[in-house]
Amino acid sequence: GLGLRIDFRNDPIASTSGFLFETGYSFSNKDINGPAEYVTPKTETNINLQRITIGFGAFYEIFSRNVLALSVNGKELNGPFFEQSDLWRFGGTRTVRGYREEQFLASRIAWSNLEYRLMMTQRSYAFLFLDAGYYFLDADLERGILQQEDYIFGYGLGITLETAIGLLGVSFALAEGETFSEGKIHFGIVNEF
Repeated sequence: GLGLRIDFRNDPIASTSGFLFETGYSFSNKDINGPAEYVTPKTETNINLQRITIGFGAFYEIFSRNVLALSVNGKELNGPFFEQSDLWRFGGTRTVRGYREEQFLASRIAWSNLEYRLMMTQRSYAFLFLDAGYYFLDADLERGILQQEDYIFGYGLGITLETAIGLLGVSFALAEGETFSEGKIHFGIVNEF
């Protein structure tokens, strides 16, 4: 695989200005050898897969201690067919908040996160957010998989605190159409946005 990373952020963990661009491409080959009862004469046993990723993050301090953070990301998986372990996991803390962690499996995903951050210290902040995402999985009728495609949205608020083990992030998020009682609480150690 190949990757490119361009990082002009003033702080890689709690940025208040700058931008980050990342992209990557990888190629893999796998052989399917069994179990014998699942390998038929029609089964492809030598599979080539390609993965393409792209991500962009921008940070702008609109006035003292008030920061807008925007990220846009996408991932694509190409190949003749996919096993469950090949697919991208989507939803939750690192992609679209308001959904269960890795709730969706897909061959194509894209998402964007917009945050308004109020900096309390150099690396601790409270934030409001709006996340939007898209996922797609093509139908594979031979394996009984129907096409899946949807646009999803999540919104909420949270806090990120600098602790001895790193930045601890906690957020309360609602998915589109959910009531307050259906909201999700996301926890995570934040090392980069």
